[in-house]
Amino acid sequence: MKKLLFSIVFALFFLTGCEKITTVPAPSSLFVLTDEVTADGIQAGDGSKEFKAAYQDYEILVSLSPSEIPNQAMPMRRIPFDREITTMIANFFINGTPMTPEDICQEEGIESHQLLGLLSSDEYLRKHEVLYRYLIFYWKDGVITHIASEELNYNETYETPKGL
Repeated sequence: MKKLLFSIVFALFFLTGCEKITTVPAPSSLFVLTDEVTADGIQAGDGSKEFKAAYQDYEILVSLSPSEIPNQAMPMRRIPFDREITTMIANFFINGTPMTPEDICQEEGIESHQLLGLLSSDEYLRKHEVLYRYLIFYWKDGVITHIASEELNYNETYETPKGL
């Protein structure tokens, strides 16, 4: 199940690949939820105004179908908050450092189509801790109805012990 979820989530990054992104990677503190309230004070019942103020600096992935994982990067001004949608903020953490797919590609000198192979390789995972964290917002009629924060640990998903 974890590998299937990983594959779906990772496929989202092929949509953005290693292109230039004008947003910043989200810090680990962004993904902390306390009683369904984000570190930025966003909670169920808040609307697009609060969401935009808190997350305008991050890439927002959107699903126009509530049953799908957000898969389309969209500028804030184009997100149809009044529909039943799901939005997501996500990024990788390599050895604790927040990184976008573009950052990883640039640092490793690879193309976007090589990213999955790199992040799932035994060699890379033996030397790096790779986490993928995401914050998901569920919307209906212009307000947030639910928020979830999750992470995928690539080292556990691919069962590669670090340091061997």
